Amino acid sequence: MSEPPTGLTFRAMEAEQLVRHLRRLKRSLEQLESEFARQHVDQGLLVEIDRMVDDGLTYDTRLTRLVNLLERLRENTLTPRVELYSDGVRDCRRAKAIIEELMAVVG
Repeated sequence: MSEPPTGLTFRAMEAEQLVRHLRRLKRSLEQLESEFARQHVDQGLLVEIDRMVDDGLTYDTRLTRLVNLLERLRENTLTPRVELYSDGVRDCRRAKAIIEELMAVVG
C-alpha cells in the first residue's frame, strides 16, 4: 500500500463517501470469495481491491483492521499453496463482516 502524496493533508472520508467505497469493496470481496470457492485466484479483482485501498481507505484510521486483513489476504495469494483457497474464503468473509460493522457505525 502506498503513502499519502507528499505535501497534501489527508482528511478522513465523509461518512457517505466511505459507505459508498465500503459497499463497492464488499461486492469485490464477494466476487473474490466466489473465485476462491472455485479454487481460482482472480488477479484482476485483487488489483481492483488494492486500488480501492490505495485510493484512500488505507489512510482512514477507522479502517486499520480492515486494511490489515486485506493486506494479509493479498500477501497470501502471492505464494500458491493448498490452503490458499480455504484461507482466502475465510479472509473474504472476515473482511465482509468488518465492512458490515463499519457501515453500521458510520452510515
